[in-house]
Amino acid sequence: MKKYGTVIIALWVSMISVQAQDMFVPRCLTPDNARQGFPSWSPDGDSIVFQTSNRSDTMHKNGLWIFAADGTGARQIFHGVAEHPQWSPDGRYIIYDADTGTNIKMIPYAGGDPISFLPDTIHIEKGGLPCWSPDATQIAFIEGSTRTLCVYSFATGTCTNILNKDGIVPLPGCWTEDRNYIITAFMEIPSRRSTIWKISSDGKQRIRIEGHHENFYRHIALSPDGSLLVYAALQDKYLGLFVMPAEGGRSLPLAVSPKGHDEGPSWSPDGKRIAFSSSRSGYGNIWIMDLDIEAIKEKLKSQD
Repeated sequence: MKKYGTVIIALWVSMISVQAQDMFVPRCLTPDNARQGFPSWSPDGDSIVFQTSNRSDTMHKNGLWIFAADGTGARQIFHGVAEHPQWSPDGRYIIYDADTGTNIKMIPYAGGDPISFLPDTIHIEKGGLPCWSPDATQIAFIEGSTRTLCVYSFATGTCTNILNKDGIVPLPGCWTEDRNYIITAFMEIPSRRSTIWKISSDGKQRIRIEGHHENFYRHIALSPDGSLLVYAALQDKYLGLFVMPAEGGRSLPLAVSPKGHDEGPSWSPDGKRIAFSSSRSGYGNIWIMDLDIEAIKEKLKSQD
């Protein structure tokens, strides 16, 4: 009976992949009906942290969870409302949007009391989308009252305003490995059309990354070797994940389903896998896809 069930699951996943525009076959790591999303890898590539947010949380599962990269051994490290977790590059902490999007906090990866650190003068509204610098000494985030891209330094305890532009909401996605730039989506208000930019960490330089999908939304993730960008864009009525050269150029579908959103991509540290959120099964789950980076690059080159 167990073997028969395994065959059925495999056939079900294969059917999804046939219907979807998936460059490689994805597999689901969280097969239940909770709403799970925004995975982030540990620096050693062994574990993944993700959020669970279910409106009818009768089992007290809402919060932050960690499991092995194969989906086993799940444990809850925080109970409550927590969104957009990111594992620090030094492996010590997990940062997240807290208090229903009105604060940013961090928690030790093993669990414990949440830590508040932002100055009282900083206001967060609807989530700050915090993302770590590669050396874990700074975070980029959105200050809510002025829609300003900011950088907080843990060494000095101070915030620096990097960018404020009328009619634009800057949505930070990730840093470049050299710590010089923050890759950010500029979302226009009220059209919600977005473009991708590299903003220098001192705010003095802006470089537009051209050629992305015209319905680009956000959720930007840079590959560990700095060569590829994955982002979410609307495909018909659902978000899908697309991949493009990091310096700009045409994109290809990486994980696109006609039955649900694919978003929140996170590269494994070795660049060989990507974890993402998807509702393609009818629920919000964490999925993982094994990647062939060289094959992706060849496919992108063939479009030139």
